[in-house]
Amino acid sequence: MSAKTRVLITGGSRGVGRATALRLAREGAAVALLARSRDDLNATARAVTEAGGTAITVVANIGDAAAVRSAVDAAIDALGGLDGLILNAGIGVHGPVETYPLEDWQESIATMLTGPFLVTQAALPALKAAGEARIVAIGSGAAYAGYANLSSYCAAKWGLRGFLLALGEEVKADGIRCCYLSPGSILTDFGGRTVAEKRGQPGKAFLQPDDVADAIAYLLAQPAHVWTQEMNLWPV
Repeated sequence: MSAKTRVLITGGSRGVGRATALRLAREGAAVALLARSRDDLNATARAVTEAGGTAITVVANIGDAAAVRSAVDAAIDALGGLDGLILNAGIGVHGPVETYPLEDWQESIATMLTGPFLVTQAALPALKAAGEARIVAIGSGAAYAGYANLSSYCAAKWGLRGFLLALGEEVKADGIRCCYLSPGSILTDFGGRTVAEKRGQPGKAFLQPDDVADAIAYLLAQPAHVWTQEMNLWPV
């Protein structure tokens, strides 16, 4: 990864997205942060600037096709191109299938499957123009197994994995490498549990957001002749 690297991060305002933006800033990258919360985005952008990096923010609901297209176009214009795309936005809404609200199902699929499709579709011309680019999707062990009360999350992550693997075959001739990065449980406020609640689980190991950010930075820095299609990152 060089100082001129330009990366778009969805879900870029908090958690893994924020940690990744800060990690890349230390490498001199310019990042575009996409999320729904303008206040959180601005706070992360300030932190990136203070770390010596360059950040711009674009606000959009990742499931809104028109808003995504406008946001991605604005990010590409502001950065002058795009070398990397991090598909990180996610939500976790628990509940049994029998009583699971349709709106929660639809939001999960929109955020973690349709959204990545929309962002990628909008970003691909710029990524192809870069000549050598990377797309990293933040997946989950839920893409390899079923978990009770997490049907929408599992469905979205299984779908995202399939999307990335298929996309990787489509764009490899364009110099774009796609990786599905599957981390274990991460110590962030997510899925209805706070960091404090997670820390209170006896015998449970967690990754730090910086651990995932380091893995993303590694994948972005791989040479063109290397393709890591999938990576599992587990806490011990």
